[in-house]
Amino acid sequence: MEQNNREERDTSTVDSTAGTVLPEPDDFTPRYFDAADLTFTRSEVGTARLEIRKEACYLRVVVRRLMPLSNPDGYISLAADEDSEIGILVNPSELAPESLKILQEELDKRYFTPTIQKIYRVKEQFGIHEWEVETARGRITFSVRGLNQNIKQVPPARLFVTDVRGNRYDIPDYRELDAESYHQIQRHL
Repeated sequence: MEQNNREERDTSTVDSTAGTVLPEPDDFTPRYFDAADLTFTRSEVGTARLEIRKEACYLRVVVRRLMPLSNPDGYISLAADEDSEIGILVNPSELAPESLKILQEELDKRYFTPTIQKIYRVKEQFGIHEWEVETARGRITFSVRGLNQNIKQVPPARLFVTDVRGNRYDIPDYRELDAESYHQIQRHL
């Protein structure tokens, strides 16, 4: 069966008009897009839609930052679904204004990460830590299972906390929190 799949793949790379064998596509070679060739719109159901000029239209596109911390405004991965990358947009700022707005909305949805400004308490019960915090969007309570796996430190003092529902919270520099919040961090890390 594997041999048959291989033969099918080989025959698909033969250019019948020239009689030559074209190189097999490299699954690991990224494709970079020029912003002028891309147009983002909204579909009838509100999902982001991507049109690549003179090539294809994707009714639902998934966007990801390839360098979310070091270069959040550049190198955006465009995918047809969670696993099928279409290519990379190096400089999104070169998109038409309406396309840039839609791309930014999609990135904001995907990377919504409230910033924790104050920690009122962290209470552990049966291996689950319940956090009560103040964020830029108000006071909230969330639960974290397994602090070692769900709190990531980015040197020197940035923390990303992921709750049991997969929501992420950001503490840009825990050393700059008030004394009680800092004490809560030190007690549970």
